[in-house]
Amino acid sequence: MLPQVLAGLGLSLISAGCQLWLQRLQPLFFAVALVSLGYQIWLIRTRPSARRKSSVKAVLAVSLALNFVVVGGWITLLIRYW
Repeated sequence: MLPQVLAGLGLSLISAGCQLWLQRLQPLFFAVALVSLGYQIWLIRTRPSARRKSSVKAVLAVSLALNFVVVGGWITLLIRYW
């Protein structure tokens, strides 16, 4: 029983360490998401209008929606656990 308890304690310490690092890296993830979103918008705007198909616009819309959901969840968690 003691080895199981020690193994569980070790895993929880590793998990807590990972969580701290992920929490510190949140601004970096946020910046990468914004830069990639800006790059996607720039790519679509620089295309000729004949090549801006609905599928390309749909991919951008889904990407925008997903980014808003992730940022909204991040802000919600930040407010909840602050």
